[in-house]
This record gives sequence, structure tokens and C-alpha cells, in this order.
Amino acid sequence: MSQHPAERPELLVAYLESTSDIELVLGELSEDQLESRERPGEWSVRQIVHHLADSEVADAMRLRQMLAHDSPLIVPFDELLFTERLHYDREIESSVATFFALRASSGAILEQISDNDWSRSGRHEEHDRYTVEILVQKNIEHDHAHLEQIRRALASAD
Repeated sequence: MSQHPAERPELLVAYLESTSDIELVLGELSEDQLESRERPGEWSVRQIVHHLADSEVADAMRLRQMLAHDSPLIVPFDELLFTERLHYDREIESSVATFFALRASSGAILEQISDNDWSRSGRHEEHDRYTVEILVQKNIEHDHAHLEQIRRALASAD
């Protein structure tokens, strides 16, 4: 999973550009489209958007903790509890703004860090090894997985 240092600029571009794909798909969705689900019982597009924002909040803090502290504890969160308790039926504008602003801010930090900083790590309860580089890779994978989930949900509504 580790990148060669020469490949990190490509990783950073992928990290920043994955939000563009999400932005394009979200566009000007109607209320009906925001309620689209791939299947009954799956998250709606609206819920996915809120989840992306909440994940970005968590990962923005994780990134900063790993860069500023030595081996901080990285605490996982229960995404199902977030969905149930954080009113994922609300409007999406603030979550969209949060997602994009935090990604841009984290990207600006990542553009400045040294090669050694990419290896800084935290202790994550769910992972044996968790570094800045792994966090960035997982963010890209997470974005792509939920982007495809949104596309499938919208396609099933057609």
C-alpha cells in the first residue's frame, strides 16, 4: 500500500480530485434524487453526503493529530450511530461545504509536508498500521466507493 516518494504528487492529486467527481455528480440534485437509494434499507444520497462530511471531519483531525503529535490514538467512530443520531435527514448544503473546505485545507497541509511526514503514524484501534499516507489512500478509496454508491442510487431512481 505504500507509495514510492516520487508517486506522492500523484497520490495528492488523486486525493484532491476525488472531490471534483463527487461535486459533479451532486450538481443540482432534486429532493427526490437526494432520497434515492440503491436498494431499500441502503443509505440515501442525502445520508451518503452527510457521511462523507462527517468522515472528512474525522480524517481532517486524524491527519492533524498524526502530523503534530507522536503516535496519537486514532479513535474510530460508529457511522451507523452518526446516521441515526446526527439528523442525516437535514439539508445537505452545510455538509457539502464542510466536506470541500476540509479537503482543501488538508490538501494544503499535505502539499507542504516532508517525505518523512507521510510516514508519521497514529495508533488506530481497527488497523495494525495507520500513517498519513494510508489515511490519504483510504480517503481516496472511501470517496470512490461512495461516489459509485451515489451513482447507483441515482440510476436506480431513473
